[in-house]
Amino acid sequence: MKERNPLYNFVHLVIKKVWQEDIKVDYENLLLLKEDSFKNAFYYHLRRRIGDDYLKTNNLRIFTEFYIEGERIDLVIAEINPLMAEEEHLGYCITKIVAGIEMKHKGKYASEKLFDKDISKVIAYSKKLDFDTMLYVAFIREKYFYSDEVTYWMSDDQIELARGKVTELYSYIDAETENMVWLIEEHL
Repeated sequence: MKERNPLYNFVHLVIKKVWQEDIKVDYENLLLLKEDSFKNAFYYHLRRRIGDDYLKTNNLRIFTEFYIEGERIDLVIAEINPLMAEEEHLGYCITKIVAGIEMKHKGKYASEKLFDKDISKVIAYSKKLDFDTMLYVAFIREKYFYSDEVTYWMSDDQIELARGKVTELYSYIDAETENMVWLIEEHL
């Protein structure tokens, strides 16, 4: 697998930290009602942890509800050409997508199909986007599971299709401890 540049590695580490530390704490403090508050919290923590100076210096921006070839992705970190932005709409100034995140925050009665649909969407993105683009699924699932029942959301076939590009961020309620568990599975 091709080695990613330091900027991508930094963004990847920040995304993982946001998941394991910030989103977890926000959830525990009852700040995440549904998917939109989850998305807003992720945006806020990414921007805070990356820092406006780093974003500006590296021509990076964070956008929600971003369209890629007719499909909407919940959140992206994009590189822009700031010189073009002086004359063009910002949407036309994006030179590459560094990271894209699909998110779900659902209760115990939600259909598995909702999560599967996002997995399919991320796999489709992995075929369309530049090799270096990092993709994530971030799923908060308010449902009880025993830890030995839990695997990742993607099937082995899906993992092979997206290997090296997709990381799963997922949570569930542990049936034995009744605590929310926050996991990361990197499909490198």
